[in-house]
Amino acid sequence: MLRSWRDRSVPVRRVAFLCALLAVVAVLATANGCGRGRSFRPKVVLIGVDGLDWNIVEPLLQEGKLPNIASIIEGGVRADFQSLEYGSKSPIIWTTVATGKGPQKHGIADFLENSDEAPLYNSNGWRARPVWDILGENGYTVGVINWMVSWPAQPVNGYNVTDRIVFGEGDGFDPIERTTYPEELLDELKPKQSSALDTPDEVIAPFLNGDVWRGDEVAECRDAALTVRIIYSNDQTVANVGKHLLDTREQPDFFAVYLNGADVSSHYFWGPMDPSTVDLVMPDELVEMCKDVIPRYYQRIDGIVGEILDRIDEGSTIILCSDHGFQGPVRTRQGLRLGIWMHRPVGVFAARGPGIVSTDGPIDASVFDITPTLLAMYGVPVGRDMDGFVMADVLDPELVGAIDYVDTHERPEDERGDEEPVESPVDDEIKERLKSLGYIE
Repeated sequence: MLRSWRDRSVPVRRVAFLCALLAVVAVLATANGCGRGRSFRPKVVLIGVDGLDWNIVEPLLQEGKLPNIASIIEGGVRADFQSLEYGSKSPIIWTTVATGKGPQKHGIADFLENSDEAPLYNSNGWRARPVWDILGENGYTVGVINWMVSWPAQPVNGYNVTDRIVFGEGDGFDPIERTTYPEELLDELKPKQSSALDTPDEVIAPFLNGDVWRGDEVAECRDAALTVRIIYSNDQTVANVGKHLLDTREQPDFFAVYLNGADVSSHYFWGPMDPSTVDLVMPDELVEMCKDVIPRYYQRIDGIVGEILDRIDEGSTIILCSDHGFQGPVRTRQGLRLGIWMHRPVGVFAARGPGIVSTDGPIDASVFDITPTLLAMYGVPVGRDMDGFVMADVLDPELVGAIDYVDTHERPEDERGDEEPVESPVDDEIKERLKSLGYIE
């Protein structure tokens, strides 16, 4: 029978050897990203869906129309997800999600720097390190797809596919430098870029009622159909890229993907869905044609979530969140306000998998808390300079008990990259889209 090393009859030299061996194993485990005192590598999938709102999700859940989101909730937890202050814009919020810090610390304050003629904010302006950078430094592999304000692609311990990936040659856009890291990855992904102009009618037909959009009799309907094509193709590109990378490579320890179609469709089609809330003149044909676009697009988002879930390793932890919720236009003393006024400061949070525990009590969850919570899950110290907290309500008590802290994960000023804004060939196109959404003048 094998004897325990604690058996007094085991020679002292053997005890010393075993202790030394265990110490080496522990050091190697930490160096290879196993975290403090861990014997496994956590795998987390973060799915960010812009503008997802419980008020639309909940009825669809009750009708059984969002089975994949339901599977996350039923196997784990759900909560209201507190956003930043009312009127905050998505670039600010998604950077907060990725850093655990507010705009005063992370440096992204809007879509544009200072004025409508200024360059767009981009990754060169990040003054705080994203969670995937911190994890990569600690030995974990990462994969990031389409995160807002991620271009130009910064180096990571894995791959980084930036938010310029949705601008493909099929829609007349030239290739953009540093769309991906490594840069040569773009050539592999070009066939996965979906074109709005080439999106067939049968693909967008399920989102629309009737056939008036197929003709030119009502210009508003024709334009609305084009908008649906653009929304669809952008998210399709992200889905194609995500599926391809998960199919052709080992799943990274941390995988993050961002989808914005729910938000954009809500901005464009809230009026047809609920005409009583807006003070806009809309053709009856447009209202009838587009009244179901938003709930139907939520179902499409659920389908993309399902395609991701089908491809991830068993034992992965899934976190789904939105940067804010959505509501109808706001009436103020200055009149009807659209754009960011339509953002409700409560979004969606749901999670399941190893490290996540269900609870019947209230859950304190905000956009500041994703990064500290992720670090705790991986056994990486949480930065004391982060504005968020570890979501202890939803974590396994063993993880909570092992939380460690460090003053900061930031590098000295002289180690930061170039913070000067740079422009891409599609900046004018992005600005036009932002104007159409009411985000900029």
